[in-house]
Amino acid sequence: MAIGKAISRVEAGDKVTGAARYTEDVRVAETAHAVLLGSAISAGRVRGIDTRRAERAPGVLAVITHLNRPDFAAVPPTPYTAEGRMPLVDDRIHYAGQYIAVVVAETREQAEHAATLVVVDYHRTSPVPTLDAALSQAYIPRENGLARVPSEYRRGNAEAALAAAPVRVEEEYRTAALSHAPIEPSSTLAYWEGDRLTIYDSTQSVHMHRPLVAIAFGVPEDRVRMYCSLVGGGFGNKSYSWPHVFLAPMAARVVRRPVRVTISRKQVFTGTGHMAATVQTVRLGADQDGRLRALIHDSVNQTSFIDDRQETASAITPYVYAVPDLYARIRVTKVNTGTGGAMRTPGDSAGAFALESALDELAHRLGMDPLELRRRNHADVDPVSGRPWSGKQLLACYDQAAERFGWDRRNPEPGSARDGDDLIGYGMAGGQRTEHQRPAQATVDLTDDGTAVIRSSMVEIGGGGLTTLSQIAADGLGLPTAAVTFQHGDSALPAAAPTFGSMTSGSTGSAVKLAAADALRAAIDLAVGDRRSPLHGADPDDVVAHEGGLRLRDRPGDGESYRALLRRNRINTLRGDGDFQPEGEDAEHAMATFGVHFTEVRINRYLPRVRVVRHVAAFSIGRVLNAKTARNQAQGGIIMRLGAALMENQRPDPVSGRFISPALTDYHVPVNADIGEIDVIFVEEPDTNANPLGARGLGEICAVGICASVANAVHHATGKRVRSLPITPDKLL
Repeated sequence: MAIGKAISRVEAGDKVTGAARYTEDVRVAETAHAVLLGSAISAGRVRGIDTRRAERAPGVLAVITHLNRPDFAAVPPTPYTAEGRMPLVDDRIHYAGQYIAVVVAETREQAEHAATLVVVDYHRTSPVPTLDAALSQAYIPRENGLARVPSEYRRGNAEAALAAAPVRVEEEYRTAALSHAPIEPSSTLAYWEGDRLTIYDSTQSVHMHRPLVAIAFGVPEDRVRMYCSLVGGGFGNKSYSWPHVFLAPMAARVVRRPVRVTISRKQVFTGTGHMAATVQTVRLGADQDGRLRALIHDSVNQTSFIDDRQETASAITPYVYAVPDLYARIRVTKVNTGTGGAMRTPGDSAGAFALESALDELAHRLGMDPLELRRRNHADVDPVSGRPWSGKQLLACYDQAAERFGWDRRNPEPGSARDGDDLIGYGMAGGQRTEHQRPAQATVDLTDDGTAVIRSSMVEIGGGGLTTLSQIAADGLGLPTAAVTFQHGDSALPAAAPTFGSMTSGSTGSAVKLAAADALRAAIDLAVGDRRSPLHGADPDDVVAHEGGLRLRDRPGDGESYRALLRRNRINTLRGDGDFQPEGEDAEHAMATFGVHFTEVRINRYLPRVRVVRHVAAFSIGRVLNAKTARNQAQGGIIMRLGAALMENQRPDPVSGRFISPALTDYHVPVNADIGEIDVIFVEEPDTNANPLGARGLGEICAVGICASVANAVHHATGKRVRSLPITPDKLL
């Protein structure tokens, strides 16, 4: 079987040799280059903008502002609309870095120079600079296309149950604003041929973004074609159609040439979203034996003056533990910053920091093992719907990861473990994420040379999807993975699920499985009906795929290759179609992914910098499609959230609200020297209740719970509870 094997990525060779083609690598004749000019203030208006010197600069083709832009339509709110306000629609400024002009020139260098010649006269108003400055104005947002979950959830009477509980914990937890830091800054290349628009875009979904562009420019959707070959890191910031996606086609229409927009590294931090800062309050009530009786989780996040974008920190809380009385609420408050967006495990990772930290505090107050506390409150069924889980091996994850880590050797007393001047701490936390599924289509072509071609619009963002989907097709047809190729990243292909939200494996993977099965059925029908085939007249149910062809299940010697079968019948291609349609709200089972983290930290008592020297994690994700890429994916998610736990912080200036570290020189992300040993366990059990493939998503769940596990380890090492991320040395002095 190809599925499950530790196969190296099929695109790895191209990536390491430089042959891989990203959006910035696409070349189209006569392409002009656009540079986006961002606002220097956080709030106010553009009172005047003088573009005359810029327009006279060498190579300049156009300078576009709100005063001379061509008309285009507003895009209705959808989960993939980055901002509710279209770019350049008026003179109002909502955040620093908001695009106020587009300079188009023959070369990027000419455009960059001309942009420095644009003179802007601002009318400044006082901004709301920080989340703290706006906390008193927090509100529950109205339900709209941007809200992914209900803003409030109530089960029982949490307030009364909390008041009656003999043991209570009530604390505030904070997470910082985080920025995506992909290697590839977003890039868009657009050109018009009459009313037909072609776009090359670094996007995580060509099919989800195409209709938004079509609406904006008033053309039928089928006249917009969007491509994305490879993405150099997304993490959610390429899940949306940000302003540059609309400005490139606009500029191309103005200058009547192809136009490329590649945002600068600093604009990655201001122009493609961020994970919003949160302030969360968690209140727990429990019996002396650790049984949870009440849970109240309130979360407030900053949002822009343009949108009510929720960082859904308390959305998962109702589903995680068996608590009879529970209340969860999500509020937002307006700040003069850009609109936040999805960042690997939106909501869940921030919420898990608060919830899993509070559980550790409860365990400490009860004098109970934190792992035992979680076992006692394990949700055997979905607490919200009462439905059984499609598959859940969380208890086995607890057992296997705890044994691998050596949790039972931990002295629970804080500050009890030392090695010279190092304080040693051990912490743990659980993780859970709702499994999301979307419709997905794919075709698989079985060709007369004995190979197969997958066709689906799936975008490879670095997680190994091209490889795992190729393994699925290979497995279904009895071919080696090397015999499978993939046409992808093109909106003219069958529509895949978007490559975010951990939907590739379950949704697009299921579509590929169904398509391969359909192609196999066509081959079997051809063989059993062919008088010249050794399989003629056989029961189709007795024929199986094997080593590049077909054979009888019980008589391996009776069979033939696909090549012989198709060429004898003068057929070039047998096509199989796969159309995966998730059950949705009517599903018999609740679906989620689960995990647990154990962390060892060392902290020098004289220089209290937290070093994570060892981390063990276990995950329940159904079927593991590729042992190698899965391990790599999990390690990457863990490392990403170690950054959030210990160093990443997109701090706003307390007066202007501008992010004061919008570059990798100041915004620190983990590097190799920051990372200790990371051990990953998969408790595998195919979950065919969730989808035909039996696989659930991994990319998001691997990042849920790490921050709390680190913070809990820090408390065990030092006795000091840090409730505000990141855990920097100043918080331990």
